Amino acid sequence: MGIFGRKGRPADTRPLDTPQDAPRDTPQDGPQDARPQSMSQDTRPQGALRPVGPQDAPMPGGDDDDGSRWIYEVAGEYSSETWAPRESIRRWWRVDRDGNELEGPVENENFGPPQNDLRRATDPDGPLSWLPDPEATVRGWLSVALDRIGEGIEVHWLQVTGTPLVLAGHDVSDFAPPDFDGTPPPRIGVAVPVGFGAQMAGHSLTVLWGLLLWVTVSEDPAADPKQNVWLRHEVDAERADELLRIVLQAPDIRF
Repeated sequence: MGIFGRKGRPADTRPLDTPQDAPRDTPQDGPQDARPQSMSQDTRPQGALRPVGPQDAPMPGGDDDDGSRWIYEVAGEYSSETWAPRESIRRWWRVDRDGNELEGPVENENFGPPQNDLRRATDPDGPLSWLPDPEATVRGWLSVALDRIGEGIEVHWLQVTGTPLVLAGHDVSDFAPPDFDGTPPPRIGVAVPVGFGAQMAGHSLTVLWGLLLWVTVSEDPAADPKQNVWLRHEVDAERADELLRIVLQAPDIRF
């Protein structure tokens, strides 16, 4: 099926107050294991109930010392099985180790369709400030990476979910965050954590996330720089340094 699922499935058009609860949005251990038991009928979740995922948790997250944890109701049409943008969280609760409600529900006032958010890329003091137009550049990298998956993939919204990482140097011994005030080093690599909604012709919109990697190598002044770009689907930002060092050494690598 690939990352865009099955063909011919129409997009979900139900209103926001009834987010879908399809089996693909249910955690492995089943929604009843996480459902707060003391909720009233009026506050029981209508959408999938699960942790937000590995990136950019928008609300309180993690486990507390007393064994309690935060759980989130996620609108399936605005999330993947492993990542949910901020806007797709309908509401959240804190529950004890037995699933009993301790706090909440707290409604997310920004619940709705995900919006573009590239602030981490366009920050004038951020790691991509050396680019002439960071937003257009990141969108261009993503477009090239998606063209390798299939033609005509439309990106409906794009979020940079973590701080980009830039490494540069001359060889494997000196890759480090660069200082672009002087002569640019011959090898430069960028990793951008992204989440986005994309649609391929004949498929419903799909929520994707991962690492967008770009590298340029210009060791021969007489030749054009060698560039390459990849989308590493569902790869966490914690692997950015590791993967950048790989592509800086082998810019032609095929993942």
